[in-house]
Amino acid sequence: MNFIRSVGEQWKKSEFAGKIALVLADEIEVRNLFNGATKIMAVANLIAAMSYYGLDDEFLEENLDDAHMLIILFDCFRLLIVKQIEHDKLNQAEHLIIQIAKYYGSKTYASETEQGYTAELKLFQKHICDLCQKLEKLQSLRRSQYRSMGRNA
Repeated sequence: MNFIRSVGEQWKKSEFAGKIALVLADEIEVRNLFNGATKIMAVANLIAAMSYYGLDDEFLEENLDDAHMLIILFDCFRLLIVKQIEHDKLNQAEHLIIQIAKYYGSKTYASETEQGYTAELKLFQKHICDLCQKLEKLQSLRRSQYRSMGRNA
């Protein structure tokens, strides 16, 4: 029975990744990021793997709007920031997720959503912006340390 449940969950995760890929492909700015070897579906699968937590069937039937994408990408973004800080190594798909999260973090969201929901989105946007600034400072510091290592030898 567990095997059947696991296969079902993987199937739902695959459907979720397909929905994410469709949303990403609709955004011109995001689609322009995929000029390299990594495809949208590969990134969508990684996003789904990192953010899927047994969503209910009703959510899977809904269309993913920009607000939902921001929430999904925020979870992935935080995980990747931690990985970047601890290991200083991200693959191309992971770098793309960070760029996509930055894009969704800079978008303007409709004010017609519920007041608390809009406040939550603004908080996610602020966290993304703050973490990006901190990550850039860390990367700059690491680059300067690598450069100075050769001079001190």
